[in-house]
Amino acid sequence: MPETKYDLPATPVPQGETGTPLTRRESREIVTPYAFEVCPNLLGVPTAHPLRRAIAMAIDGIIISGLAKASLLLILPVMTYLIWFRLQAKKFNHVIVLLLVTAFLSASATWMPELIVKEETQRKVGETELSADQAMVLATSALKIQAESCKLDCMEKELEKVAKMLRRAGVDKVAATEMLDGLVQGSDFPPAQWSTYREALLKDLPEAAPVVQAEAKPAQAAQAPLPWYLPDENTHSVVAWVKGIFADLGIGVGWAVFYFTATIAWCHGQTMGKKLMRIKVIQLDGKELNLFGAFSRQGGYGAGIATGMLGFLQILWDPNRQAIQDKVASTVVIRLGKAKRPLTH
Repeated sequence: MPETKYDLPATPVPQGETGTPLTRRESREIVTPYAFEVCPNLLGVPTAHPLRRAIAMAIDGIIISGLAKASLLLILPVMTYLIWFRLQAKKFNHVIVLLLVTAFLSASATWMPELIVKEETQRKVGETELSADQAMVLATSALKIQAESCKLDCMEKELEKVAKMLRRAGVDKVAATEMLDGLVQGSDFPPAQWSTYREALLKDLPEAAPVVQAEAKPAQAAQAPLPWYLPDENTHSVVAWVKGIFADLGIGVGWAVFYFTATIAWCHGQTMGKKLMRIKVIQLDGKELNLFGAFSRQGGYGAGIATGMLGFLQILWDPNRQAIQDKVASTVVIRLGKAKRPLTH
């Protein structure tokens, strides 16, 4: 008898007697196609572009930062957003709870907390220090260059923008070359033209950064150990870098979990950032996430950080643009307001 690649007998699946679908519990006891099915109504729906998702996440990050710092300027809009959708769903018990929480927070919150740190935050890229704004420019350009819709003129425009930023930051040619090579790696930029084009972009940069002699400092007393979220100055791991960003923004994990869970479960898969960017989270079976599903999806963010951000970056090459949190919760982020596209040419 012929055997499959898993050395199982290639016998047909026996048919049931009544044709009644299996229950959820029964479907866990055997291999079924149900967990991998995609709702037919979802087929052909455009997925959200990575840049649009990144902007939505940045907006949500600012909102969570304000929540963590007890800013009424952001607490009131978020609570109003949740209450409005709960009223539409006629969940009046949820509305009462949200009103009580809002009243409690309003008693101790301020309108304008110190959201902006005076001392500019520095981020290390390789051995080069970039400000948070410059690092954001670099990340945004990387997303655009890797996008399928970004053709040669689009890539050249983004590379020129990055080169100007590196010139202002005083980056030397060696470090700039490594950064630009990393940006175009895996893109459609013609390899034969790249070396010449890169040299033209970086011709004004110094060959090496000037060496500054460090001043001798008096011996200092032993300092207390840093908190868990602040990496040592000699630590350059991606995880430590992300933790540093969280600490700088003042993002409380509890607020982040509450915000993402409540808005995605109660507001039709749309955080406030996603609402502004006209994208939404939906399950592959076409249903919206409930509270448990939205909460479990947040575990994917931790997994994304633990994988050195690769879990988030996989939206650049995944067929359905699923990040690791989407894989965890069997969801996809779709673009609203655009017509469906055919599955074939």
